[in-house]
Amino acid sequence: MITAMSEAERRRSQIFAMCLGVGVLLARILTSGPPYFADAFRNLTAIANHTYVIQPPGYWLFLRTAGLFPNPELALHIMNWSFSALGCVIFYACALRLVRSPLAELGALLYATVFFAWFSGNVHSTYASQLLFPPLIFYCMLRYREDKRTLWVCAVAVSFSLGAGLRPSDGAFLAPLVLLFFFQLRRKQQILLALLTIAVCAAWLVPTKMAQMRYHPDNEAALVLRMSPGPLMGRFNIYTVANALRFFLPMAFALGPAAAFLFRARNLWLWTWVIPGSLFFVGLFISDATYMDCLLGGYVLLCLVGMATYQNRRVAVAVLLCSILINFSLYFGFRPLRSQSHIYAIMEKDLGNYTFYAVKHKFFVDRLRFNS
Repeated sequence: MITAMSEAERRRSQIFAMCLGVGVLLARILTSGPPYFADAFRNLTAIANHTYVIQPPGYWLFLRTAGLFPNPELALHIMNWSFSALGCVIFYACALRLVRSPLAELGALLYATVFFAWFSGNVHSTYASQLLFPPLIFYCMLRYREDKRTLWVCAVAVSFSLGAGLRPSDGAFLAPLVLLFFFQLRRKQQILLALLTIAVCAAWLVPTKMAQMRYHPDNEAALVLRMSPGPLMGRFNIYTVANALRFFLPMAFALGPAAAFLFRARNLWLWTWVIPGSLFFVGLFISDATYMDCLLGGYVLLCLVGMATYQNRRVAVAVLLCSILINFSLYFGFRPLRSQSHIYAIMEKDLGNYTFYAVKHKFFVDRLRFNS
């Protein structure tokens, strides 16, 4: 872990962080369009009807926050633009504590340009929140390891609770990481972490459940699980293959050649971050590449940590630059945005219905019907 920085290095990192945040914010603004993707219209309808929940897990905190503004559509955009920009800055702060320049800067640029993460910041859904809160949790954990202050214990509890509130399904994937952190605390800090997490989670969980029982009493989550094609449901067929591809292909393209360094990393916290969600997606169900926003920061940091052990720094830098270029190409060449709505319309390709960057695997989806 890297803690010592010269004054010149600290000043350069601050300037880079500011430019990174502003650059990501502008990029998301310039490439965003009207609502159309996934649950965009359901989210806006729930806000207009003051129900603030859709199908389980409901997303009450996310929609209720957007509902505080006079223009919910713009509010969802601003929230996701902000999540994206702040998430990249926090990710960079994490990277600086694990690797040195220029790997930290290039890793942050890779995180900012990953094609499905970039797209998450363009649309009116909950995905982009997970570009901020998992790295924020990890950053607070790193800061605690530096000075053991109780302030960082509280920060972990609040950031985990808010992140889970904005997207509860992804919050569950980070619970093992927080639990691992819990066992490394002193007794009083353990009690504080548990109580604060319960209190903040209750503040959004109770109204979520009340609204869910009132407006969506059917157990849609159980239906999704019955349709899940993963091997953990005892299914081994073409559905299972398609589900696995929906995880491995986008992540492989996102990491690019940097993935070659993934398994050189030896960091228990980072592996605990990515493994639970990965097992769920491969073993049960994943629909869109944007589901993986909650894991992306952990995977990129693992690649950086692996690169830090590699002696040839020029090769590591070239690999990261190549990965960044691949993601630029994927985003601008195949992003599923309405051409007439964007300044890069000339670069769009008409791929028919949204293909999820081949994540939906049209070849499979056109031929598959889930068995209930």
